[in-house]
Amino acid sequence: METIVHTENGKYLGQTKFAPSLLEESLTLGVKEVRGVASVDHQKGIQIHRCKDSKDLIIDVNLVVLNGYAVPDVAYRVQEAVINSAAQLTTSKINRVNVYVRGAKYGASVKQK
Repeated sequence: METIVHTENGKYLGQTKFAPSLLEESLTLGVKEVRGVASVDHQKGIQIHRCKDSKDLIIDVNLVVLNGYAVPDVAYRVQEAVINSAAQLTTSKINRVNVYVRGAKYGASVKQK
């Protein structure tokens, strides 16, 4: 269970608790919205780990890209989406976001702008 403690000017205002799977599900939805992402890999998906020496997070994203998109550009946008989404749901620092492209979806070619 993740917990976010709410304070204002040092005064305790309460806390929010949510299931660990909520972070993973939220990140998955955010990644699917990135242009060039065909899908999040259905077997490995998004995996969240804590660093051994701190409470920082390491997030692994396994995805499939669409044909016609530059993989480095898609990976960069995925990293940004994951960092932004995670910041809304956890106070833990994101140590790194690893993007693993597990395949490409071919079909109608997509023209880049």
